[in-house]
Amino acid sequence: MKNNPFIISGYISPEYFCDREKETDAVTDAIRNRRHITMFSPRRLGKTGLIKHVFYAGKNRKYFIPVYADILATGSLKDFTEVFGRSVLSALAVNQSAIKKILKGLASIRPKAGIDPVSGEPYISLAISGEQEAADSLDIIFGFLRKQNEHFAIAIDEFQQVISYPERNVEAVLRTHIQQTSNVSMLFSGSRRHILTGIFFSPDRPFYNSTQMMEIGKIGNEAYKNFISSNFEKNGIKIEDPAIDLILSITATHTFYVQYLCNRLFGEGNKVTTETVNQMLIKIITENEAVYASYISMLTPLHFRILRAIAINGPVRYLTSSDFLSSNNLGAASSVSVAVKSLMDKEFINLDGEIYSLNDLFFSSWLKFRAG
Repeated sequence: MKNNPFIISGYISPEYFCDREKETDAVTDAIRNRRHITMFSPRRLGKTGLIKHVFYAGKNRKYFIPVYADILATGSLKDFTEVFGRSVLSALAVNQSAIKKILKGLASIRPKAGIDPVSGEPYISLAISGEQEAADSLDIIFGFLRKQNEHFAIAIDEFQQVISYPERNVEAVLRTHIQQTSNVSMLFSGSRRHILTGIFFSPDRPFYNSTQMMEIGKIGNEAYKNFISSNFEKNGIKIEDPAIDLILSITATHTFYVQYLCNRLFGEGNKVTTETVNQMLIKIITENEAVYASYISMLTPLHFRILRAIAINGPVRYLTSSDFLSSNNLGAASSVSVAVKSLMDKEFINLDGEIYSLNDLFFSSWLKFRAG
């Protein structure tokens, strides 16, 4: 049975990773020269894959010890410390002697060792009871890191989540710990650009000018065309050039949607044509109609009309121009501006420069399809 080369979650190896050579070099250079870096891009464009790609090479070459912590599901300093602590300590728990050393060194915060049921890897977890214990635990964890001889690269994914915590001084606490820990290179990443730039560009914030900033864009068409073509062909599946062009057009070269559409097409036979691609797109959006119906139930009539107008007209530059408003029955520009801000906050709409598009490209295709 063939392994599907179009991965839609997780990271396996460089063989399954498309391009990002310049970005990989830039992040690796920052880590090796002990600079902190902040990466931002819309969701599912490949930030996490890039981090794990860099970590894969760095770990294999023993440049640094990689630590990855996704804090999207956290809602407090306590949650953060549990996720962060587990990620850091589990990265060090490579064998029984290392685990014993960690447990002994951190006895005051009662760490527990176990085996991850999915990966089979050893891990160390923390059970923290409140804000003060979380603060104390962070002191101990960063102190433990400073005592190590190794260089660490620590990625905190969806870092913008920290501003939602009820504790008021989280940014200052983290900044102080990081400043005092010279053997750590931090990688902050997230999908809410305006929040991240506020954290790192505002002069009155603790992280002001403390990291190198890096925007992750889309992979180039030519690189993705070569990646798609070679992965189909080496597995004995003929894919026509117009079919590849159609895939990249439908998905706007957005990493997740390219990977997902190609993943589905990979199992459809020994030849992929434009007709195959169109049939698969209809199949995907039909499968997700219940999801799209739930989206619509969350929207006001004006919200829905705006999303449909963007979907039908393609990426739009001037949402409040008189021509666009009148041709799409959207009403007053002031009302549309307020609605667009709400849709952006809810992550239905993405703004790239001056261009507005829908975040969910399959939902966009469904709206266009339903409009006839």
